[in-house]
Amino acid sequence: MRDLEIRGAGNLLGDEQSGHVAALGFELYLAMLDEAVRAGGGEGSDEEEAEPVRLDVQVDAYVPADYVPYEAAKIEVHRRIAAAREVADLAGLRDELADRFGPLPLPVENLVALQHARIRLGEAGARSVTIRQGRLSATPFDLDEQRRARLAAELPEARYEPGRDQVSLPVPEDPQERLPAVVRAADALLGVVRAA
Repeated sequence: MRDLEIRGAGNLLGDEQSGHVAALGFELYLAMLDEAVRAGGGEGSDEEEAEPVRLDVQVDAYVPADYVPYEAAKIEVHRRIAAAREVADLAGLRDELADRFGPLPLPVENLVALQHARIRLGEAGARSVTIRQGRLSATPFDLDEQRRARLAAELPEARYEPGRDQVSLPVPEDPQERLPAVVRAADALLGVVRAA
């Protein structure tokens, strides 16, 4: 990352990007890079960190060039959002971005909301989350009777399949409506799992 700050990122995040970054997506590329550094004995190698939940809502989620005009700063914003492991960290970062660059445009709001959902789903215990044919499915969940009742109260449209350890629920087809629905579902699932 330091080399990118010194030399610049060139067209790493532009329309003409190619190679591994384009194939994987920038957030996944950074996560894999961090994992490789930790495995090689870099910082944080002693800590066992939970694998972040992968979630694709198919919504525009990036830092536009007209919002953060410097490539190094764009990379840093992406990195910090992807590295956030607490919703409070995201709220602080959101405030910092608004103070530094002005009100967040929709793609940045989406980027923050996606990370919020990833954090909450991970805290709830989900390891695999898919969205197919208008349904979000998350596994593994082992819900007792009390938590099943709470799930029915919090998310009446949700379906729990104990044999598959899966919770699924419908989500809107429109990506701009789907993302807020996924965030609400992630918050509700965390509340269900943490219920005593």
